[in-house]
Parts: sequence; structure tokens; C-alpha cells
Amino acid sequence: MKKLILLFVLTGLFTVSCDDNLLTPFTPGALTDAIAVQDSNGLRKLMNSGYNLMTDREDSVFTSVFTDEAGIGYANGGQGITDNYIFFVNQSSFSPGEIWDNVYFALASINRVIIYADRLTPKDAADAEIIARTKAEALVCRALCHIKIMSYFSPDVKNDNALAGILSNRIIGTGETLPRSTNGAFYTLIHSDLDSAITIFNSLVLPTPSYVTNPTYYASKNLAKALKARAYALKGDYPNAEIWADDVIATSGINLAATQTTYNSVFFTDNEPANTEVIFRLKRTVQQNTQDSNLHNGWCSIKPNLAGSPFYEVGRALFNVLDSNPSDFRRKTIVAPSSIIDANYATSLDYRNTDKLIIGKHGGVASGTATWAATAANGNNNDHKISRISEMYLIKAEARVAAGDLPGAANSVDNLRSKRFASVQAPSVYANATAAWKAILDERRIEFAFEGYRYIDIKRLGTLAGITGLDRDPADYNSSSSNFPAANPVNLPLNSYKWALPIPQDELNGNGGIQQNPGY
Repeated sequence: MKKLILLFVLTGLFTVSCDDNLLTPFTPGALTDAIAVQDSNGLRKLMNSGYNLMTDREDSVFTSVFTDEAGIGYANGGQGITDNYIFFVNQSSFSPGEIWDNVYFALASINRVIIYADRLTPKDAADAEIIARTKAEALVCRALCHIKIMSYFSPDVKNDNALAGILSNRIIGTGETLPRSTNGAFYTLIHSDLDSAITIFNSLVLPTPSYVTNPTYYASKNLAKALKARAYALKGDYPNAEIWADDVIATSGINLAATQTTYNSVFFTDNEPANTEVIFRLKRTVQQNTQDSNLHNGWCSIKPNLAGSPFYEVGRALFNVLDSNPSDFRRKTIVAPSSIIDANYATSLDYRNTDKLIIGKHGGVASGTATWAATAANGNNNDHKISRISEMYLIKAEARVAAGDLPGAANSVDNLRSKRFASVQAPSVYANATAAWKAILDERRIEFAFEGYRYIDIKRLGTLAGITGLDRDPADYNSSSSNFPAANPVNLPLNSYKWALPIPQDELNGNGGIQQNPGY
């Protein structure tokens, strides 16, 4: 942590704003954070830096490759083959370090917003509300960051006594070396922050300030409630998870996308109709459009179509699920239309080159075409969707299973499914709780494919769903056998220690008091 905070002090203030229409960044070399944040204008800049630091794609890419979402692409040049795809991960691996570092960089900025907000003297009532709103946004983002750290790095997210990460509830000095805190401490902070933010949002009485150009760009009361539902579901506290999921469904005013065009607009053009699907997104701008930061470039070198040099593709097992019901329009969102599908892939002698299942999600590809959309929003630099209303329906379904109400669980899943199919589907019926958990896990696999959920979903729901590990098609190994070691793992059992990521080596080097996860 010492190293992280020092790096932030040197560079963190000078990142760009999260929105072209918002405030400009600090001038490098001119100001320290304490001097710069003298009014609401400076506070907004600092909050924008926090948002920008949260826009990291690694959790989505890592999750897809490490689990059963992605397969090796025909243009793969070695990416993932010796690490994430074969479940090789240790404290020196890139992915754990990237996830850990980016969260704590963001928290360094976010904690300053929370502290400095209380020191500012507002110019008038409107300015006071901007300061209060900004603090509330920071509290929600701090909770989101702690949920992320706990989800990836705790060995047992349902156990209050298990270790999570470093609790970052204040500005941490450059000389401090802090131990990991328990999940219980994390959950306490998460809900305290979210409750405080909700209280602030409820106190606001003036019109929404002009900087809020799109409500989904900013942490909000709806997001605070959604994160309470997510955190309670992560812990397995389903009575509380259901309360908050119901609240978001009933009061947010956000509706499920109900057509192919609308659903595609969420992931391709970022211009879905107002109050549709998205609760919170991390806004990406044209200025941030580089191959090192674009979502789609986590899976392909150039662009998400056949000619775009994809080094990862849609995993065959996932494609088979998507292809089993042509009426499910999520298939056309996830699988790019330029894909080449080999019906005889299982017996192909060159599967890697006869079956090319291109990942289309997050790609800025026009709906129903194989053409790269050069005029797509944000220069094809799609926003990161962090929270969507569909999650609330599936959390409610989990809560109904936990309560022994299988018809209620089916109804909640079907409320989502009814908006995702071009034709009416038969009602879901679950024979027992295990089947219900499995159905929910399967639905989440499709709904949140390539959005960074699958690793955490299997970790928390896999045992309840009765699965033994991942669902990968053997073809996704055999097709690339010349690139893999002779003996490849075809699965990752649920009792593997690798369902918790290792504390990164950089943290271990600078923090001798931190405890590593078992197995590493």
C-alpha cells in the first residue's frame, strides 16, 4: 500500500476527467491535492479522477479467460496460453496486480474527496448541494471498490472472519503498512458508506446540477441501493438482498431493455433510451480511446470482427448454450455477425480455423451487420457497464430460492427472460433448489457474459448449483494443443484455492505485514 499511495500522490491528480463535458484535470506539477481542492470545482475534478481510475478492463478480461466464457482465438499469439487460460496464477501474475492496484489507486482519490468535502465552505445553497452530492458519489464508489476487492481476494466471501483486503476508509499515509481486514469489517464499511450516501441523496432538494449530463455516468442513490443488494447477495444474506433488489426494481424507474435494438445499444453505441437497463456505467471518452484501455481490445488486437485479429473468441460451450435457442437475442449481442460457425467443430481437424466465434459485445459494431462502425459512440471506446437492472431480478430470484419459494424464483427469472427473447417462452419450472440455483447461474452466464461476473458467480453459487467446476468444450483445448503444455487442465474444481486471487507481489514487497492467501 505504501508504494501505491506514493505513486498516486505523484500522478493520481493529473488523470483526465471522466467526461468531455466535465471539469478539466489538474495541471501537472502545479498543485498538490490539498491545495487544489479549495472549492466544489476542485472537488469535482478529484472525483472525476477517481471515476477514471476505476475504468479498468482487467477484471472483465481475466474473468472471461480464466473461466468458461472465452476460448483461444484463431489469431492468438500466445495471449493467456501459459497463464490465465490454464489457471496458472501467482502473486507475480499480471491480472491480480492490475485489479488490486487500480482499485487502490481509485480509493486514494475517492478518500480524498470524502475528507475534503467536509472541509469546504460552500458559496451558496446550490454549491453546498454539489459538494454534498460529490461526497455521496464518493461514498458509493468507495463501497463499490471494497466489494470488488473482497469478491476477488477473499477465500470465503460468506464468512465474516475470512480475510478480504486492506480496508481503505481514510487517506492512508505513504509510510503506513496495513494488514488485511476481515470480510466483516469490509461489509460494515460497505453498508455504512452506502447508507450514508443514501441519506445525503435524500437530503438534496435543488434541481440536479448541470454537470450531471447523464445520470448513469455518476454514482447515484439507485446505485447505492443496487450495491446493497449485491453486497448482501455476496454474503448470502438473502432477506436483506431481496429488500434492496425489490426497492431498486420498484423505485429506480429503470426498465429492462426489451428489444434486440435497445439491448444492442447498451453495449455497442452507449445511447440506449433514458431509464433503460443501465444503473451505472464508467464513462469512456474519445480521448481515452487507446488499445491499452478499450474494453474490446482485451479480446482482440484491432476490432471485434473476423478481420480484427481476435486472440480470444467466445468459448464453444458458451456458444452452444447461446445457439440452443435462436429466439434469445443476447446471442446476437455476444457473438459478432462476422463469425464463422462450423457445425462439425467437434470432429474438425483444424477447429481453430474452421470455427471462429468472434466476441461482439462492447465492440461498437452496428446491430445486425458485420461492419466495424467507424462512427460509433466514443470512437468505439465503449463505456463499462457496472450495474444493470437485470442483476436485481436475478438477485431476487436467488433470494426466493433461499426462502424455499421455487415458483417465486422462476417468476423472477422469467421476468428477465421475457424481455430477452423474440418469442414467448414456456414458464420456468424447477424440480428442486439445486436446479433453481443452477438455472440462475446459467442465466447469469448469458446475461453478464464478458462483463466480469462469471468468476465471482461460480465462486459464490457453484456449490449451491451442484456444479463441479467450469464448463469448457474439449475443442477449445484440442484446437490449440500445439500451443499448450502436453497436459492441460480441463477444469478448475470449486475447492481450488485459486477461487481467491493472490495478494500481488508489489503489495508484498512494500508491506511486510500483509498476509498472503492460502496456496500461494
